[in-house]
Amino acid sequence: MRAAGLTWLVLISAATVVNHVALSRLAEQTADAPEEARVQALEERLSGLEQHIQQQGQQPAALAQSQYASDRQRLEQRLATIEQSVDGRLPAEALQPLETRVAQLEARQERARAAPSAPARPRAPQASAPKPADPPFTVTAMELRGGERFVSILPTGAAAVGQARLLRAGESEAGWQLEAIDGRVAVFRNGSDVRRLAPPRD
Repeated sequence: MRAAGLTWLVLISAATVVNHVALSRLAEQTADAPEEARVQALEERLSGLEQHIQQQGQQPAALAQSQYASDRQRLEQRLATIEQSVDGRLPAEALQPLETRVAQLEARQERARAAPSAPARPRAPQASAPKPADPPFTVTAMELRGGERFVSILPTGAAAVGQARLLRAGESEAGWQLEAIDGRVAVFRNGSDVRRLAPPRD
């Protein structure tokens, strides 16, 4: 039983030494303060466990080989994870171009803030928009042909009926589009200007 206890103590000590060496190697590989502090904390915890075992002075029960193997495998996996996280970090040289670019952008922004803004130009008085002219035609009649409504228009100043033209909704004349026929009123639009024209009453 004493031999088993000594064997157990030797195995724990060997695992402790292996872990201590691995942790020391990791601490040397990284220059980053948070990782170094983390490794140091693990070392302190490990040394605290060693002191606790020594203070106990009791002979522990023999450790089963399967439990030793599983504990060792778990510790090796944790060490591998720590090594990967240390190796996966970007070196400081890789961050230097980014820091330079950020500094350049900040300097450019400061220069833009410091540059005097151009004085505001006085606004020129806006010329009032000319009033749109009336349509160059008159509505002479409303007609229904084949179930569809039409508006008969005649150019202003024309007297001959032969110059009359029929428009259906959606068609246009001289820039004026016939939007709708509302009862006896034709609604024409030219841009934003709207005119409601009706034929003369008989």
